[in-house]
Amino acid sequence: MRKVARLGSTSIGMDIDRGAIKAVEVSYRGGEYALRHVGYHRLPPGTIVDGEVADEGLLAEEIGEFWEAHGFGNKSVFIGIANRNVVARVLEMPPMSSEDLEGAIGFEAEEHIPMPLDESVLDHVVLGPRGEPGEGDRVLVVAAQREMVQRYTSAVRAGGLRAVGVDVKALALTRSALPNNFFGDEGAVVLLDVGPEISNLVVAEGEVPAMTRFVPVGFSNFVGAVARAADLPDDEAEKRSLDPRTGLGDEPEETGGEEGGDWDPALAYDARRGLEEAAADLAEEVRSSIEYHHAQPHAREVVRLLLSGEGALISGLAAHLGELLGLPAENARPAEKLATNRSNISEEQLRAMEPVLAVALGLAMEEA
Repeated sequence: MRKVARLGSTSIGMDIDRGAIKAVEVSYRGGEYALRHVGYHRLPPGTIVDGEVADEGLLAEEIGEFWEAHGFGNKSVFIGIANRNVVARVLEMPPMSSEDLEGAIGFEAEEHIPMPLDESVLDHVVLGPRGEPGEGDRVLVVAAQREMVQRYTSAVRAGGLRAVGVDVKALALTRSALPNNFFGDEGAVVLLDVGPEISNLVVAEGEVPAMTRFVPVGFSNFVGAVARAADLPDDEAEKRSLDPRTGLGDEPEETGGEEGGDWDPALAYDARRGLEEAAADLAEEVRSSIEYHHAQPHAREVVRLLLSGEGALISGLAAHLGELLGLPAENARPAEKLATNRSNISEEQLRAMEPVLAVALGLAMEEA
């Protein structure tokens, strides 16, 4: 679904979700990426719902305002999609020529893709041998509802930009969140990007995805759980969710607090209970995905989890998920893929923002 395009000296990835537009511009020279520009723009409620464009005109207006406020180098962007109308499946295909594979994938997709193919955009990527050489290939097949994709591209066009490629957000993570030093035979790694509404999950073996899934638990679930547990309005629950004193790291302190005396140990305890409840739900979804992966032929054992997205801003969430899953876990560091930062934000700002920029960075990074 991604169209490989040379955009001159730079490439721009745009991640649009319920909460915001996140865009990054990178250049690629001499085998190294340089960050050129970063933009973040909050979206009004109702613009994006369940990962789909709910108000095309409003999104176009917001994109136009966003672009006018920033100094991106061009108007060509790669956009990402993730919702219930996107399906990704890894198929095992027998040995055949590339020409025969094209036709065979269309036939196999009818059996494995649960949506009308005549209403979908279909694409595939050959991942490599499924076992011993000569046994055939593992092929990642992606289908997306054509109308849903067109609503995104139409809004982008009406906002004054040009969508030169559309990619599945989960796959973009393999370019940005997967460490370069993990391309050996250590095992498989789970990349988990916890977005505002849903989470994108990838089980990667080496540098390629072995499976992808959209998990119906996002940052909003954590906020909602905190709101219920601590009897707070959503805006206050969001603040508490991101407060490191009520996160999932060490137990909340019983003294201290910010200026203004707003620290309440009982409230912090209730907020933490809400975070733990949502984390347990997310961990169960991740566990079922790992179990499914392990049940596949030739699957490598999952040995690590890397967290990104808005959820990675919750203090201690990665380590807490790791404890629940019995895996080493930490926040992904997509900024480590960048050799230099020549952008409009400082190194300190980049480190603070990098969890929510993982998808946009992956979209911007040109495929080798």
